[in-house]
Amino acid sequence: MAQLLLFLLSTCLAIDALVRVPMHKTTYERRSYKVNSIAEYLKQKYIKGYKFDSNLAYNEGLSDYSNAQYYGTVQIGTPPQTFQLLFDTGSSNLWVPCKGCRASDLACDFHQKFDCKKSKTCTETGAPFEIEYGSGSMKGVVDNDVVCFGSDQKWCTDKTQGLACATQEPGLAFVAAKFDGILGMGWDRISVNGIPQPMDQIFANKALCPEAVFAFWLNRDLNNNAAGGEMTLCGTDPAHYKGSIAWEPLVSEDYWRIKLGAVTIDGTSYTNGPVDAIVDTGTSLLTGPTDAIKKIQKKIGAIAIINGEYEIECSRIPKLPPITFTLGGQDFVLQGSDYILQVAQNGQTTCISGFMGLDIPAPVLCGFLVMFSLANSIPFSITATSVLDLLNQLPLLPLKRYFRDLINVYLKN
Repeated sequence: MAQLLLFLLSTCLAIDALVRVPMHKTTYERRSYKVNSIAEYLKQKYIKGYKFDSNLAYNEGLSDYSNAQYYGTVQIGTPPQTFQLLFDTGSSNLWVPCKGCRASDLACDFHQKFDCKKSKTCTETGAPFEIEYGSGSMKGVVDNDVVCFGSDQKWCTDKTQGLACATQEPGLAFVAAKFDGILGMGWDRISVNGIPQPMDQIFANKALCPEAVFAFWLNRDLNNNAAGGEMTLCGTDPAHYKGSIAWEPLVSEDYWRIKLGAVTIDGTSYTNGPVDAIVDTGTSLLTGPTDAIKKIQKKIGAIAIINGEYEIECSRIPKLPPITFTLGGQDFVLQGSDYILQVAQNGQTTCISGFMGLDIPAPVLCGFLVMFSLANSIPFSITATSVLDLLNQLPLLPLKRYFRDLINVYLKN
């Protein structure tokens, strides 16, 4: 069975067959935006056995979560306990703060906590659970219970769904987070303790979900009052895209890893042939090999400042060159407003390059609606619809996340 990543544009499912989860977002803030911190987080995430470098990171390797938070409602238990979870395609576990967390754990204190004893469908397994992050470990125990997407009780797992109930969260990274926990949407192969994902059960119910597909539409409107976007399971909403479907095969079933044909600016390629790219909605930069990224920064006129950041004059954004990403022979174009981050600082806006150099086999990008398919696919195809017209009409974002709200792309030599 071919496992494919469905990139951009169209649906073959009826709208009433969709699970809709409205998403909320927070904007970038300069005080929490540190490129070195993001680099440490990505290394910890994608390099097995990597040791955290406390001299390079700002607070912790997870602080990049506070730069581009897209999260939505998930309910757990009977009666349901409601949580705001970050949807992360770069990890594969569901975890939420636990009622039994330590009193000194500020992140736990400031967020909604799951209480297994208040759910008549919950089972405490007693199995330990631990995820290593840059600044320490997230520790807890595994509980089994019903997990529901959004506020509709129709889209639920059964009571055997495993989840991590966190009794200890690392450092201060999660204290200010707007979300309570994380819902990993990567492959089971990288799941800690081998716990299957909740969406696996949703996809298994063919009566409700005829096709195993999920998709993100992330709103690029910088207005804090604007809707953050939407995640759908079992299909997409055609109101958020235009054209026909483009399919891209997965390279492997660990991360959402695809082949990126090239990255070009003004006809010059910045990759040595096709490269691997990982689609990661839990990371907020476009990352790639350091040498290639330095050349891109020079080409767009970005100036190196502190903490690994590159800055550019905001007035130059309309004049920046388009950057083309080639997938399956089709070109997808990012304009300057797509790959420059507009960061709030003391009431003013600073413009930061959304590219980061990182010499690891890590995360990825684009700048469009993205769908993920776990089922059989159709042949790769896409209309010649102008990406520029698409971007002008739709507030789409790149997966990643993400650069006004870019998601992120890793280019591996």
